Amino acid sequence: MRKYLFLLLIAPAVCLAQSSVWQVSKNGHELYIGGTIHVLKKEDYPLPVEFSAAFEKADKLVFETNIELAKTPEFGQKMAQMMTYPPGQSLKDKLSEGTLNKLEKYLADRGVPLDSFLIYKPSMVVIVLTVMELNKMGMMDMGVDEYFFQQAKQAGKSVGYFETAEQQLEFLRAMGEGDEDEVILSTLDDMSKVDTMMTVMKSAWLNGDENKLAEVSLTDMMRDYPDIYQSLLVKRNNNWMPHIERMVADTKVEMILVGALHLVGKDGLLQQLRNKGYTVKPFY
Repeated sequence: MRKYLFLLLIAPAVCLAQSSVWQVSKNGHELYIGGTIHVLKKEDYPLPVEFSAAFEKADKLVFETNIELAKTPEFGQKMAQMMTYPPGQSLKDKLSEGTLNKLEKYLADRGVPLDSFLIYKPSMVVIVLTVMELNKMGMMDMGVDEYFFQQAKQAGKSVGYFETAEQQLEFLRAMGEGDEDEVILSTLDDMSKVDTMMTVMKSAWLNGDENKLAEVSLTDMMRDYPDIYQSLLVKRNNNWMPHIERMVADTKVEMILVGALHLVGKDGLLQQLRNKGYTVKPFY
């Protein structure tokens, strides 16, 4: 079954040994790396204690991208430019009649006209539909990343980023190109499961159930969307690894916060660090 592209957008943490944060060390130097959920409910706070404990130890926080910049009007304009079709092109040109009809029915049931979606590329459709469903669930409050970004500003701690906002957009922009029908159909199927999936994943996040999260996310993605898996996870992980290795070696203590589909599996950051001889252990 092809499913759960929306996981890439909310990226819940896969917790090993009942911790959402890991200590990475080598030659007397260390850093902390935590998996995040990008959107939460108010009642999801306070966060697991290991996050605040790692934050207290950290001199610097490192995120996927500049969260503050991603909220500016300029970024919104750039996103619209990259993730919508230019004049003369339309999502209608990319979808079969059957897929278009299913999308139209889904939107009509929610009081949204199909025409308002036809300018969107598949990746933008996934994002907008996911936001719509999360809004219905009340899951649009500040996520782990933004929470600690604000905490870092208040505490006067320095921050860093693995990617520019434009680089992150480029990875998302290409998602689904050439496979528009399957991506849209899969996303429509996913939307009926978002509530259940989030309940399962948040429970695993809190209880350290690695196997459950692998079952509902990464395994299917690797099998059914190998190109997306490579471009959105593996390629970015490989880009980030040299930076992480330099961080471990320096005298500062960093706390890295990324969507934790980046952390797990054979291509995940944690396994790559283990393969390179770093000590990786849950942090409590």
